[in-house]
Amino acid sequence: MPWTGPAAGDRTRSRLSVPGARCHAARVPRNPDVDDLLSEHPDAVAGTARRVRAVLLDAHPQLAEQVRRGWHSINYRDPAAGFVCAVFPREDRVQLVFEHGARLPDPDGRLTGTGRQVRALEFTTPDEVDPAVVVPFLDHAVELGAGLRAR
Repeated sequence: MPWTGPAAGDRTRSRLSVPGARCHAARVPRNPDVDDLLSEHPDAVAGTARRVRAVLLDAHPQLAEQVRRGWHSINYRDPAAGFVCAVFPREDRVQLVFEHGARLPDPDGRLTGTGRQVRALEFTTPDEVDPAVVVPFLDHAVELGAGLRAR
């Protein structure tokens, strides 16, 4: 199914895409399960995961968040799209994995992975988490997931 949503550079859906806008992490509710999961990681990894989380929830506050201890991940589900993405804190980095990432437009080659379905963005510091990069992938993933579920 070809992409029919906003152009890859169109970030009008997110407050974070406004030039000079900053993440509004203070609006993101605390989640003790997330805090517990991230307490097992170095500060740099935990801070990076918190930054990714803030960008995701600020851009799409409708996402339901759930910690999956078995997967060691923080999963995000959209009411219309279903499971969209997950944050995987690793030993030295954080992966933002998109469920249908192989179908997402990626003209700049930012996504990693070679499998048939998932792709990821990888970050090693909070400063690398750029909403101008993350939010368009998230927007596409939500729209794609909703379209796939509507079939």
